Amino acid sequence: MSISLDVLWQKAIEEHNNGEYHEAHELFEDIWLDLEDRREKDIVQTLAQADALAVHIETGNLGAAQRLMRLLPELLLTLPGEYRKINLIEFREWVAQMILIVPQIDQISAISNKEPPKLLNCR
Repeated sequence: MSISLDVLWQKAIEEHNNGEYHEAHELFEDIWLDLEDRREKDIVQTLAQADALAVHIETGNLGAAQRLMRLLPELLLTLPGEYRKINLIEFREWVAQMILIVPQIDQISAISNKEPPKLLNCR
């Protein structure tokens, strides 16, 4: 990634960790547009889609959250445990949990673990 992509990446992680999922989603999409490697694009797209899911859960938009379930299961298969020194294991587990829960519910209030975990550096 170029320096500008590095800056976007850090900003996206920061926004995500501050609970600004809409902004993080937008930044991850900007990164996605600049990437060429298919594997990296899939990883970043998963992050973007999961943050979009968090926005829909936060705003109570169940229909939009359920529509994201068309892409997320396949994308999740491409998500490694680590990317760019960020540990994605907990995040991957949260997405997997949402994939199981969101399509089955009829109210957002049925989701107990609404917020995705923070994206932290690997130890």
